[in-house]
Amino acid sequence: LVRSWSRSGELFVIGDPDQSIYGFRGADCRCFQRLQEEHPGVKEIHLTENYRSAPAILDTALAVIGHNPGGGRILTPHCPAGPAVRLVQAADSFSEAVFIAKEIGRMTGGVDMLEAQALGHERTVRAFSDIAVLCRTHRQLELVEKCLRHDDIPCLVTGREDFLDDPAVRGALGFLRSLVVPADNAALESALRLLWNCPADLIQKAQTLCQKMGTLDSAALQEAVRGHGILENWLGRAEVWLPLVRTETPRKLVEQWEEQYGTSPALERLRNTAVFHEDFDSLWDALVLGQEADLRRASGKHWASGAVRLMTLHGAKGLEFPAVFLAGLSAGAMPLESPGRPADAEEERRLFFVGLTRAREELILTAAPEFSPFLRELPETVVRETTGRRREAEQLRLF
Repeated sequence: LVRSWSRSGELFVIGDPDQSIYGFRGADCRCFQRLQEEHPGVKEIHLTENYRSAPAILDTALAVIGHNPGGGRILTPHCPAGPAVRLVQAADSFSEAVFIAKEIGRMTGGVDMLEAQALGHERTVRAFSDIAVLCRTHRQLELVEKCLRHDDIPCLVTGREDFLDDPAVRGALGFLRSLVVPADNAALESALRLLWNCPADLIQKAQTLCQKMGTLDSAALQEAVRGHGILENWLGRAEVWLPLVRTETPRKLVEQWEEQYGTSPALERLRNTAVFHEDFDSLWDALVLGQEADLRRASGKHWASGAVRLMTLHGAKGLEFPAVFLAGLSAGAMPLESPGRPADAEEERRLFFVGLTRAREELILTAAPEFSPFLRELPETVVRETTGRRREAEQLRLF
């Protein structure tokens, strides 16, 4: 494709091989090397001026990425100096999550701000929306979210989560989608199979009828399904929900669904995702077509416009925040290891580099044993601290 574009003899390519983090989607950071091999006379322009991050953050990021092939990198900072990068090593994951919640409380001017001053930590009082917590996987964020909710800190979870694979969620979404687009065979199949355990022959019959009639509110369709108990139940529910899906917001739809058919943690998360959409089509498009940053879920019962962002490192690419917690830096998680798939250390290090450079002013790294091998690559200027469950548990006591 690139060769076809460049037949005229002119080609301009821009990118950063140190931010190539989508190998699982087929991306290859060697594309720039291949381009140079095929076009020996290519002219390179290196953009080395950095206007995002404080000098200490860039120094940390460069020290890490320098362990990848490609020689020394140069990034010249143009932002004022900020606080030193901190590495907080916790006794366990619980202590790590509690520390993050308490530290965010201090940063946003909570009661613990007085303790922060006593410890000598000079702080700018930040808004919740100034802060992001980044992890390698969504599962690592769950404990952080619980601790933030315990401390009444509003947060938004960004990215695709496991609750979207829950059968109750998939069945409800498929049913509502089939009301909007009766010809969507996949949505109708999900609804009938997951909500009614409908056999394959009746699913096919319903799909054929919907394709033929194009609408669910017709007397002919009612007559066609007469005698088929499951399809009669499906169509009866469809008649009730057709006017609702046309008029109610997605949040109201999910609330009413929970009231009538029972709730679950997965459906609660769907409701907290639906609050960001004005109609069902918008919600559906975001879930089906949206990128990581397009999928948002409010944490808790109420959504706040100013909230801490919780997201994966992949979801954070292209974004920036005044203050960033890079959490869960433990062996097996960074670099991520999974059965049968050895970790690509170089790509995982690029992902770590992306996370480090999301921070503009303040960067705090947190880890629980066993610690990530990447932590050995941090420069000596990073301030090392420890925190433990015993100390943090005592901080929760008021008297």
